[in-house]
Amino acid sequence: MKLNPMDLPEKVLYIINELRSAGYRADVVGGAVRDHLLGRSAPDYDITTSATPGEVKAVFFDKRIVDTGIKHGTVTLVLDHEPYEITTWRLDGDYLDHRHPDGVRFTASLEEDLARRDFTVNAICYNPYDGFTDLFGGMDDLDNKVIRAIGDPTRRFTEDALRIMRAIRFSATLGFTLEKATLDAAISQRHTLDNVSRERIFTELNKLFSGSYSYDVVAGCPEIIKTAVPELLHIDLPERRLYDAATPELRILSLFALSTTAPAEAFDAAYLSLKSDKASRERGRAILDALSEPRPSDEYSALRLLSSFGVDVAQASVELGMILGRREEGDLLRIKEAVYSGKPYKISMLSVGGIDLIKKGIKGKAIGETLSHLLDLVMQGRLSNDAASLLSYLDA
Repeated sequence: MKLNPMDLPEKVLYIINELRSAGYRADVVGGAVRDHLLGRSAPDYDITTSATPGEVKAVFFDKRIVDTGIKHGTVTLVLDHEPYEITTWRLDGDYLDHRHPDGVRFTASLEEDLARRDFTVNAICYNPYDGFTDLFGGMDDLDNKVIRAIGDPTRRFTEDALRIMRAIRFSATLGFTLEKATLDAAISQRHTLDNVSRERIFTELNKLFSGSYSYDVVAGCPEIIKTAVPELLHIDLPERRLYDAATPELRILSLFALSTTAPAEAFDAAYLSLKSDKASRERGRAILDALSEPRPSDEYSALRLLSSFGVDVAQASVELGMILGRREEGDLLRIKEAVYSGKPYKISMLSVGGIDLIKKGIKGKAIGETLSHLLDLVMQGRLSNDAASLLSYLDA
């Protein structure tokens, strides 16, 4: 692997230099280093240091520091409104809940700090003075595209069950394979996912399904996916070419469509459990409901689908159907043509409204029913959408 020095942001370099000037070592660690070595941009920078939180505060006495994770040795230094997490080298206590250590103690050993981390590719650190420090073969694993737990993988996953989801997420986003012992341990310890908050599971799943290699992960780790989403009774996947070309949303929905007997209900229950945002849950359910409607095989059925579900959901349902082999390119074309034609598919697009009907003596619930009937006749092509024709029909 060619080791080009990291071009650190000015403020990150400032933090490292200030701590170094005070007699402490500081490094960028984790995802930022991994992504640099992979030629990817880093969204943020975590800093690890030999300085204790109190010593960090003393170095930056004139700056704003927030005790974001002080009991775990983490403080956040705010520079020009930008937060930078700085964590002291530490050893974790026992993980009694499969998620969080019951305490930490600081260590003077960088190796001990790196040894407690999850995967070798996340345990590489860097500073401009000492260069890259890789004590667990992370660079070799980057070269070989492997996700490998540090030390005993069963222990790593028993300590923190979220690491199971992180492992398969990294595999899905980076295209790395899980080293066999790491994969075996992730599968055997998948029951501990019950200890992870559903919100965190949801976050990891969204990242996983956004990955270019999520098909491989879902096909290769169905036990973990089913544990994370028990509403998926089994795992069936559509044709890979179609899956890979789909949006993350449609990838997820394709699993529910193929792997459950009542897709819309199963999806709704799963997303409630995962504490998804309401909009995503309602949209996903609507797409699956629309998929159960008749194919938009002609203009009328296309307009009916648009009338029931709106443009976005109707189009997404057809695209999902195409992934599943239940819809055709022509169905999608008919939906688009129906929209562009300007023909009405909702009551608000009619040339008459409630006030017109009231003037004709129509009242109460009959107003909505009459407008719906008129809309259906216009969509069928039996009436033209002009006020004279519609009102004349009512007079007949």
